[in-house]
Amino acid sequence: MNGYWALAEPSPLPKGVEGWLHSMHGVWRSRPQLKGQLRRMAHTCLQRCNALADLDDATLQAQLVTTRIAFRLQSPMTGEALIDGLAQVGEMAWRHLGKRPYLVQFMGALALYRGWLAEMSTGEGKTLTVGLAAVLAGWEGRPCHVISANDYLTERDAEQMQPLLEACGLTVASAGGELSPEERQVRYEADVAYVTAKTLLADHLRDQLADGKGVGRDKMAFQRWYRHDLGESLPNTLMLPRGLHSAIIDEADSVLIDEAVTPLILSAPQEVEGLHDAVKWAEEVAEGLREEEDYQLDIRHRQVTFLSTAMEMMEAMAWRLAPVWRSAVRRQALVRNALSVRHFFQPGRHYLVDEEKVVLLDDATGRMTPERSLSAGLHQAIEAYEGLPLTDPNASMGQMSFQTFFRRFARLAGTTGTAAEAARELWNIYRLTVVSIPTHRPPQRQVAPPQIFSTAEAKWQKVVEEVARQHALGRPVLVGVRSVHTSEHLAQLLAEQALTAQVLNAQHHAQEADIVALAGQTGAITIATNMAGRGTDIALDDHSRSLGGLHVIIAECNDSARIDRQLVGRCGRQGDPGSAVSLLSMDEGVFKRQMGTLVRQSMRMMGRKAWKRGVQYVQSRAERMAFHQRRSVMEADVWLDSALPF
Repeated sequence: MNGYWALAEPSPLPKGVEGWLHSMHGVWRSRPQLKGQLRRMAHTCLQRCNALADLDDATLQAQLVTTRIAFRLQSPMTGEALIDGLAQVGEMAWRHLGKRPYLVQFMGALALYRGWLAEMSTGEGKTLTVGLAAVLAGWEGRPCHVISANDYLTERDAEQMQPLLEACGLTVASAGGELSPEERQVRYEADVAYVTAKTLLADHLRDQLADGKGVGRDKMAFQRWYRHDLGESLPNTLMLPRGLHSAIIDEADSVLIDEAVTPLILSAPQEVEGLHDAVKWAEEVAEGLREEEDYQLDIRHRQVTFLSTAMEMMEAMAWRLAPVWRSAVRRQALVRNALSVRHFFQPGRHYLVDEEKVVLLDDATGRMTPERSLSAGLHQAIEAYEGLPLTDPNASMGQMSFQTFFRRFARLAGTTGTAAEAARELWNIYRLTVVSIPTHRPPQRQVAPPQIFSTAEAKWQKVVEEVARQHALGRPVLVGVRSVHTSEHLAQLLAEQALTAQVLNAQHHAQEADIVALAGQTGAITIATNMAGRGTDIALDDHSRSLGGLHVIIAECNDSARIDRQLVGRCGRQGDPGSAVSLLSMDEGVFKRQMGTLVRQSMRMMGRKAWKRGVQYVQSRAERMAFHQRRSVMEADVWLDSALPF
């Protein structure tokens, strides 16, 4: 019987000495003994799985029925019954997927079922590991949601694991954000639902408002929009009919850390009188202002400071504004938005223009996010700058941070290839114990020290030379960049050298599967934004494997070392050969934001050891700033809960 499972309130985070002891306890829980314990259980599980190979299908199915009933009656399952159940699921994976789980995949599945975070190297079969754990969680009869980093992985993983889950007596569905509310509502009825964090949290917020937890005029406005969106036939039905209980997060650091920088805000369009004319006025004023003469920029903190000449110009032109927008504070905010768009929002990196609409790009994944919009008039400022029709801003109807949301689950688990750097934060915020899972085969990946160039031109010349050199050897090459514009620019540079590259970015997302399928072939050249950094399995052909495997070039430095490490993880998977190198320049944004001019100039004259430390320095500074931003988001949630208890 499928009941409704409600989320519990998260316990408050400890502070002071208690907080320090709490953090140390998390480090202690990640001790190597846990890995040894998992290895012993997984070894027994592997032996029992192999012993099931001689059973006929009918006998194995009978055992599965008995095991499924046992999991429903006693959860969470422990001891010998847990090992037997996982062994049976492993045998079903071989019969229905053609994949026999390795020892390390059994270790990962056991860790996930216990509510831990399993750090598994890229290419170690995390998709199957998550599938094994999802079967165990689904057998308990409680809703289980597998959280993927994007809609592409959601649909792909659900399709790959469907034969296993259905053979084990469970229903499975993907609830991608591109589906209509009615379609997602039906798919949430499945025993195991694959979905992104943004879609799941948004639907949870909709349920909170729709069932009476909203207040006042905003709630009424939201319900009118919500009911119209669902259709009159579903006016009072919850989006999540079974509620929420267990979450298994694939690429957990991306979901719990990278995407947790800002809260998810549920909103609906709301007309603001005079805003469109005011935004156009600000765009005209910004067009006439000059940097250093009228205003100054703080690149690191992304701030604009007006000088007296700018103040005078705005005051002289204020008569054209409606009275409500004429105050110094409001007109300065309008012009500051217009200047911020010019200097801090780059087309192709932060947003794209798609069908006469501004579509934001996710900085961590490089993918389009049509469901997002900027607040405080910034979205309209971009539209004015691009010469597009202005839209109405969205009014907030409800919001929640990812930290608050995932801390409420009865069981939270996850897996990723890059958790070590964030182990303390994952424990402090989510109480997730990080357990390192060994690789199935010894890694053969070779990572060269980074090379840093004085100018962007010198760097791109070196990138082209490196691509040409590896291509002449017949090796497949993957070049990682950060923006759509950069990917297209590099493709043009390569074309001038008679080198043809496949480009994977937000503009070519529809061809993603086809591009990835060919990226490991002999002589292939692929340029990709961070879309190829997570969950992308680049399969090698035999000839390219004999030539040394995939060669990865990091051509632009990310703010987080974890994202760079994910890109490097596209090569050398499952014991395959591979290599990686970082070719960077001091002109890149992360160096400008985190290093002063004199430091950057001195870095150019130092050796490679200093370059490596320099990259570590700027990334660690950027990660600390992002952590404080995430902490502020969560504290804002706590404050709202205490200040607005109704």
